[in-house]
Formats: sequence, structure tokens, C-alpha cells
Amino acid sequence: MPDRECPHDRAHEDRAHEDRAHENHAHEHHEREHHEREPRGALFPWRRPGPFAPPDRHGECRALPGLPRVPRSAGGPTWVVTRYDEVREALNDERLGNDRGHPGFPAPFPIPEDFTLNSSLLGMDPPQHTDYRRRVAKDFTVRRVKLLRPRVEEIVDRRIGALRDAGPPADLLADLALPITISVIMELLGIPAKDKDFLHVRTRTMFGGTATAAERKEAVNELDDYFRALVAAKYDRPGDDLVSKLTGAFPREDDFHELVHLTRLLFNGGHESTASMIALGTLALLRHPEQLDLLRGDPDLAPSAVEELLRYLSVTDLTTARVARTDLTIAGTEIREGDGVFPLTAAANRDPEAFDRPDELDITRGSRRHLAFGHGRHLCLGSELARLELEVVFRALYRALPELRLAVPFEELSFKDGGLVYGVEALPVTW
Repeated sequence: MPDRECPHDRAHEDRAHEDRAHENHAHEHHEREHHEREPRGALFPWRRPGPFAPPDRHGECRALPGLPRVPRSAGGPTWVVTRYDEVREALNDERLGNDRGHPGFPAPFPIPEDFTLNSSLLGMDPPQHTDYRRRVAKDFTVRRVKLLRPRVEEIVDRRIGALRDAGPPADLLADLALPITISVIMELLGIPAKDKDFLHVRTRTMFGGTATAAERKEAVNELDDYFRALVAAKYDRPGDDLVSKLTGAFPREDDFHELVHLTRLLFNGGHESTASMIALGTLALLRHPEQLDLLRGDPDLAPSAVEELLRYLSVTDLTTARVARTDLTIAGTEIREGDGVFPLTAAANRDPEAFDRPDELDITRGSRRHLAFGHGRHLCLGSELARLELEVVFRALYRALPELRLAVPFEELSFKDGGLVYGVEALPVTW
């Protein structure tokens, strides 16, 4: 069933709907004109025709009976799942595994062997995944994350103040989004502030779509060395940070290496995608000024805006690869053991069977039915922390800088496509 809308006066809603639809259609048409359309036979992963539109092939695949099997740039073909209900079910199907070392695992780009062997929770299946997830999950509950709000608000206010004091122009990604998300996750994990640049550069190399396999391998190994030393220090001299707390749940003699990999996973997942959402979400609002005006006029719309932007942008669409652990059937299609399967959350989040007006940005929608954080046993561990950071930023930024706007023509912006996290390379702004 489509998600329900907030009640409005019917006549006013009809007029507003027509205005929004006309303006959004104009934006999408304009932006598609300035992005190269991908050839029909392009290899998976497919490119987005613009920052606010999923690949054209998503809609084509949703319209097909069963599942299509498509050629992949990093190896053999993969099945793609694109309809909301089937994506949701596939993400929590224990017959579809996350073992990155399996020869059939359909990675979106070549993954160094070092990463396939130490990807922590991301690469685990039950029962091991169930055990390790249980040890960590209690520290990421809604109640625990709410306790972080005052500190997150302090970090956000300080960074916005620094941005305003420095004066325009600025890069909203490098000067605001990344400093906020890195500061939050480093404080949470107890990582020294002096190591910020070292960690961020290597994380971007590991996740980016343009780095070579050798560059990714070197970045993974350097991150492993760093986090091995950090975790060892937490066992020796525990503090009041999250990694120190987790040393009690991960005994050193049994789980030292797993805590190293988990700490790296929490750091990687705790800043890159959220920073991308801050920057790309801001760009989406700037390109849909009627939506930004709504948020400026009512900051309490921030939680609803966060959910809609998560659905609309789906920046982590390429993190959901699976490999069949046994023969199974999805949507009437027979999948063989060892076949690669890609449940595509960006396609599901634009499925008209699940969302009314799926290609329209409407921050009053506020539906949490989207799959931007995945679903089921591999639901993003840090989803509530990401929601908190995004809400605090979107509540404060546009009121603090009411004249915020792009400092360059939209057509000059570049986007990261083909990596694990979609986003803008830089977001030059002024005010």
C-alpha cells in the first residue's frame, strides 16, 4: 500500500500538488539534460542520470516479470531485485548471504581480498552475525542515541558558527558535513582528533568508485594497522568511549581481531554516508526551493524531511549485495546456489506501488517505510545516529544561513557515481 499523506485542506492540497509536480518535473528534466544518458547495454552498476534520479534501468526492471539477470562490470552477471516488496524480503532472507569471500558475491567493483576477509558484520551470516550483532546493538538503540543529542547539537552549532564566521564561499561538504560527522563518530569511538585526516583520506579511497584495486588494498591495510593499535590501547587503558565498552563484550583472547574490524566498520559507516546525505540533501533542497521554504518556516519538519531525503536520494544503494546460499525462488525466478543477487534499495524507494508520487520530493511525506538503511538483520546499525545528526543539521543550518545558495552553476557540480556511497564531490555555497 502507498504511504499515507498528512491531512490537508483538499483544494489547497490539489493546487500545491500541481505546483510541486510542475516544478519537480522541470528540475528533473533540466538536470537530466546535463548528464550523459547511459547506453542501454551498460554494465551494472548503472549510472544515475542526475543526482535526484535513479538509473533508468530501475524502472525498466521493475516492469519486467520475474527478475532480470544483468552483466556486471566487476565480474559475472547478477540478478537484480527492484520492486519494493521483493527487495524488502530479499534483504532479510537468510538464504541470501553476505560472505564477501564467496566467488559468486556480486561486488559493484573489485574488492581487495583483505577486505573480503575482515568486513565484520557486513560480511557475516547467521548464526555468527546474530551473536555479534547482539553484542553491539544495545549501544545503538533509540534511547541510547537520544542521550547523544546535546553533544551533537553542540558540535553542529559550533561548526555552523565557524562556517558563518569564516564567511563565504565555502564547500558545504568539506567545511561542514564531514567535520560534523567525523567529529561525532570519533568522539563516540574514542579516536584522537589528530588522526582525522589520516582516517578520512583512506576511507574515501576504500569506498570511492575511482580508486584502483591496489589503492583500495593499501587503504584497507593501513586502516587495519591503525585500528589494531587503537583497539589494543582500549584493552590496555579503557576509557568511557564505545570501543572501551565493547572490550567487555569482545574478550581479547577470542575476539580481538573482530573488534578491530568492527571498530573500522563503525568509523567508516559512521561518517561518509551521513556527510554525503547532509551535502546532497542540502543540494536537493536548494534545487526544490518550495521544500526548503517549508523547512525554514517550520524546523519541526526536520525529522520528516530527513526520512523523505533518505528515500529520495538512497545514497548507499550499492551496499546490499548478496550471494545465494542455496537454491531459491524470488518473484517466480529460480536462483541457483552461488548466484549473485542485488536487492536495489534506490529502485524500491521509487516504486509507485509503495509510494505515491515516488519521483517527487515532498518533505511533508515523512514515511519511514523506505529502505535507505536496509531492512531486517542487516539494517544499518547506526541508522538512529544518522537520523539524529541529519535532523540536528537540517533543523539548524537553513535558519542560521537563510540566504544559503549555490556558489557555482549547478551544471559545474561533479558527483561520485559507482562507489559504495553516492554523493557530490564538493558543494560550493555562498550566502
